[in-house]
Parts: sequence; structure tokens; C-alpha cells
Amino acid sequence: MKSLDLLMFQLNSMSGPQNNEERILETMNEHFDIAIFPELFYSGYLRRDAISQYVLKTSFLDDLKKLVGDRMLIFGAPVMDKFLYNSAVVIHEGGVEIYHKMHLPNFGPFEELRYFSRGRTPLLINFRGMKINVQICYDLFFDDAFMKGSDVVVNISASPFTSRPYFEMIFPGRALENQAFLIYVNTAGLQRNQVFWGGSRVIDPDGNEVLKMKYFEESIGNVSINTGSIKTSRRKRRVLDEVMNEYKE
Repeated sequence: MKSLDLLMFQLNSMSGPQNNEERILETMNEHFDIAIFPELFYSGYLRRDAISQYVLKTSFLDDLKKLVGDRMLIFGAPVMDKFLYNSAVVIHEGGVEIYHKMHLPNFGPFEELRYFSRGRTPLLINFRGMKINVQICYDLFFDDAFMKGSDVVVNISASPFTSRPYFEMIFPGRALENQAFLIYVNTAGLQRNQVFWGGSRVIDPDGNEVLKMKYFEESIGNVSINTGSIKTSRRKRRVLDEVMNEYKE
């Protein structure tokens, strides 16, 4: 049985990147295939006008590359790449790939277009024979990333409690329609006046919950997913084949 061991860090970002760097570095002593931290964990989500002061340091990336080895590490950070982006940083097999969030919410409590530029390209990574798509929070509601035949979709998030019902409605549908594992890692706790609801989880290709973490509380999830079940699900129901054929047309 092929499997991937996941470590999911449903945490609140601490004040100052140095503290969050240390928390990420501590993870390197743990056993995992993929370790995942939430959206903008490096800086904190609600930095607003001060966000440019918390941009990811290249020296920190250099340190991590030496430690991750043949595993994969994913965390959220503000990244300066000509413009400032809300990004997912992916370190694996000695290299770094960075995804810039494509869909920036700008309603209710969200003001991301004020601080960040839009990303333009989905990220699909080949890792241990799996196609892994990495995306950020609101991206989940759009199908750009899903029509690529992903086997595993990782969504890192900083979702306040007002968004919880919308996410919970879409989780099983996204996994089921794409016959892929959906791994969702959310922030938990209070930042400024916003409460982040946690509720991180893993959904299998048939839409079933493999893991569901606590609401509102910081916690660490440790689960192994059977990647062989992806092929089983796709043989059982040929939904993805038809979708991919239509997409090619």
C-alpha cells in the first residue's frame, strides 16, 4: 500500500516572523512525508498596511532546503516577486516552488486586493508519483487548479468563522468531483478582531472524512493517507476521465 504521512499544523501565527520560523524549524525533527502550515503563517494574516515588513527571508529558505531532504514542507508567507503576493512556499527534494494566490477576496472582512497582487498560474508538483496541487483558501471555490488531474490538493487557509459554512459545504464536493484527496489546513485562534475557526481536515476521493480537527483550537494532526485509493476511486467511477476529456476539448 502506497501512503503519505501528513503533519497538519492548525496553529495561530505568533507575533514576529522569527517566532514562526522557529516553529517551522522545530518540525524538521518530526517524521512526515508532507508537513503543512496555514496561509500567511510566516507573518500572520491580519498585518494589513504593515505586511510588507514581514516578507519571507531567502536566508530562511536556504536553511530549510538543507533540512527538508526528500520530504515536502508547505507554509504560507508574503513573498516579494516584483510585486507583493500572498504565497504558498513549497520545499521538496532540495528545491523551492512558490505559488501566488490567484483569487483574492475583497469583501466583508477581506481586503487582500489592497495589499497583494494576483497570481496567474496554478501550481502542480510531482512528488513520489503523485500530482500535488497547492492552493490558498479562497482558491478552493474556483476550478482553475482542479482541471489538471491532481491526485492530492493541499489548501492552506486563514478563514474566519463567518466563512465556515461555505467551506464545509464545498469540501466533499471538491474531493468527489475530482476524485482526489483534499487536505485543508486552517488557522485557529484570534488575530486582531477576527476569530479563525480551525476545522482542518482530510477528505478522500470518495468525499469521506479521513481526519477532522477541532474547531477554534490550535492542534496538530497526524494522519497517513492511502494514495492507492485514488486509482480505486477513479476505476469505480469514471467521472474524472470525462471531465478531463471535456477540458481538453
